[in-house]
Amino acid sequence: MLFWKTKNRIEPKQEFYSKIKEYYIGIAENQIPLELLNEIILKVTDRIYSDYKRFWKQYPKSRKRYSTLKMADIENPFIHFMITDFFQEKNIAESWNFSKILFKKNEKEFNEHLEYKNWYETK
Repeated sequence: MLFWKTKNRIEPKQEFYSKIKEYYIGIAENQIPLELLNEIILKVTDRIYSDYKRFWKQYPKSRKRYSTLKMADIENPFIHFMITDFFQEKNIAESWNFSKILFKKNEKEFNEHLEYKNWYETK
């Protein structure tokens, strides 16, 4: 069978949403308001799902890889950048603490994340 005719199909967006929601709810442990967390989950789901759909078409030989969500993709620095920007756009007072919780980072690691983000955006 030819690689572009594989039977692999990308999971429905709802599956992505469920996995991402379970992941972030588990990390947040009720330390982040649920309404805010739901916005983040939706934003992350939209971003990752659109990337997967694009990669599905762009890399036909990798369709199996992009047919189901890999949880490691949630830890991608670009997803963290997006969440950091989201907090800044919303002017969330506790964005520093919320980010550290969601990214599973301590103070030093989060500062390094911000430095890397700044470097990436200004290079």
